[in-house]
Amino acid sequence: EFGAEIGRAVVNFDGPIVFCVVSRYHGGAFVVFSAFLNEDMEVAAVDGSYASVIGGGPAAAVVFVGEVEKRVEADERVAALNRSLDQAEAEDVARLRAEAQDVRAAVRTEKQAEVAEEFDRIHTVQRAQDVGSVHRIIPAGELRPYLIEAVARGMAR
Repeated sequence: EFGAEIGRAVVNFDGPIVFCVVSRYHGGAFVVFSAFLNEDMEVAAVDGSYASVIGGGPAAAVVFVGEVEKRVEADERVAALNRSLDQAEAEDVARLRAEAQDVRAAVRTEKQAEVAEEFDRIHTVQRAQDVGSVHRIIPAGELRPYLIEAVARGMAR
């Protein structure tokens, strides 16, 4: 909600900033807490956290709709109902369409979850580190000492 103000504060802040991802950061947070905005910002992430412009769930529901639909159509349950509809007697069409709609909705939910999981598996903090958005990945048990050292390093600069 206040991304522009946070981004401006990060850019204008005169001093060290230590930012640590403890679970996920997506969207505006991924942008405004970018080390590219302030050379005195050190960005770390707890091992196992996620970082991307968009999360897997929203990506599957919005960005990869075509991929999800392709998987829905390829699913044997949907294909079988489509074949049944093609061969159905007139009195069975309405019932089969309703059944197909329910099955298609359930399969779509499954396929969205698959695509979301695949997306999140790719958009790890390791990937963010590879592209320079995260400087260090810290095991959870080492977080406190890391943060103390990072603040000290920043103050020494």
